[in-house]
Amino acid sequence: MNYDEMITTVNDLNITQGLPREAVPHGNNLVHQFRKRQIDRMDMYEEILALYLDIRQIPFEETDVASYIGLIVERVNQYMDYFWPPANNPFSHQADFTSSIIPEMLCLIFNHVIQSTGLNLEVSAQKDLTIECIFDIVGGGEMRFKNKRVDVAVVEPCKLSLNEQTTEFPIPLLAIECKTNLDKNMLSGIEHSVAEMKKTFPNCQYFVITECSDFNVKKSNYASSGIDEIYIIRKQKRGVIRRAPDLRNPIDVSLICEITEALIDNINAVCSINDDLLTRMQNGKLIGRI
Repeated sequence: MNYDEMITTVNDLNITQGLPREAVPHGNNLVHQFRKRQIDRMDMYEEILALYLDIRQIPFEETDVASYIGLIVERVNQYMDYFWPPANNPFSHQADFTSSIIPEMLCLIFNHVIQSTGLNLEVSAQKDLTIECIFDIVGGGEMRFKNKRVDVAVVEPCKLSLNEQTTEFPIPLLAIECKTNLDKNMLSGIEHSVAEMKKTFPNCQYFVITECSDFNVKKSNYASSGIDEIYIIRKQKRGVIRRAPDLRNPIDVSLICEITEALIDNINAVCSINDDLLTRMQNGKLIGRI
């Protein structure tokens, strides 16, 4: 297979599966590498493409989401092992090649789940979400936004208009930060953005997903932040993996299932019909979240 055929294979698969470029960040990275047309890497890219297609072509049954997740996690683990240990990875850290694998896996899972609901929701990687919205009287009235880019988002596409100014204003249901490793400094920056975003979007769940951690969790209580959960999907500290790369754990299937179930539960909660005041008075709970 030559490079043109490789590019066509990935692009045609996106069209067949109805996936926009925003939902396949790793596929985009692959195509970018193929377009360099490096003759000495062609055999390697054929191997990589075969492993990638094994991930993308898994059949999905909406009645058995757990089986799909189990299979895609298994194949993603196999795919990531191709580039492990780091000496086997031909791509530089700046290329963001391997770091786009897990965000795409989540996008693929979420997209299948959402397609089965028929709701007007979108899944996107590298999505800009509003964390501050300012309405200014200057110039007869204008809107200014401060955005936060997240690695994976599930949103309802909306537009916001003021006077003759119209802008995209996606409402997030789920936002995820994906990290290879998480340290204390990264987390501090995330916490501030989450607090600001949840003032505007209180129903948005915010997860931090990392392969491994690099800080002492005993010294901090992150339950008090706006982050809904921090998932360490290899259940390991980075120091262990650095000292013994062969001991790296696979991605934990149960955690990926839990993340997906949280999205499904949030979709169901948001879509449920609110009880009227009389029913809430009978329950004795006016907010009704618990």
